[in-house]
Amino acid sequence: AMEDAFGVKVEGHLRALRRLLYCGEWIESHVLHIYMLHAPDFLGYTDSIQMAKDYPAIVKRGLQLKKIGNEVVALLGGRAVHPINVRVGGFYKVPRKEELAPLAEQLKWARDAALETVRWAAALTFPDFNQDYEFVSLHHPDEYPFNEGRLISSSGLNIPVQEYEEYFVEEHVPYSNALHSTMRGRGAYFVGPMARYSLNFAQLSPLAQEAARAAGLGPVCHNPFQSIIVRSVETLYACDEALRIIELYE
Repeated sequence: AMEDAFGVKVEGHLRALRRLLYCGEWIESHVLHIYMLHAPDFLGYTDSIQMAKDYPAIVKRGLQLKKIGNEVVALLGGRAVHPINVRVGGFYKVPRKEELAPLAEQLKWARDAALETVRWAAALTFPDFNQDYEFVSLHHPDEYPFNEGRLISSSGLNIPVQEYEEYFVEEHVPYSNALHSTMRGRGAYFVGPMARYSLNFAQLSPLAQEAARAAGLGPVCHNPFQSIIVRSVETLYACDEALRIIELYE
């Protein structure tokens, strides 16, 4: 958004590094959600520490996956949380190709672990609960979107992000410290991994698409309980995309 305000365009390898940074961020964030926040609810535990007593290997896999995401963000962002190395126009410092090589080896393990995560999440028991949400997310014609593209919805919205405030309204509500957002004239809408997945399935890598289908997902998911599978698919995609970027980086 700041680069758009300044009229700055980031392209080439710098843009690829931006995507790599987001791959790391998705891995660390999605894995935290899947293993530490979401799975204990499905399996009947108060938290992941209690869950680890009965499922130590699964929790260890989650922690190791998250650590690899942290290391991607730390290398590119200067630290694992709240990166400080990104600036308008690129980065303060960019890695050498040889600095990325150890990450690639870790990400190969992470990709396998993410695929196992999809299979494991798919085996959980889900309530039969589907809702007809209006999904809203970014969409890019050539790639699964991280932070570029147009804003689209499952009901036909298709606008540049600069027109956001013409179509969405945010207001304070007495019961929350978060702003309550609705679409003008249309009401509630649904964002996040499930919306992004449902509006951009065709942009996922072949490996991620295949894993999603094997997990029982179609190109669109309307069951919010299955969002744990969707996050797992996006984690797999992030590992796959990170390896692609590292291989091509100069």
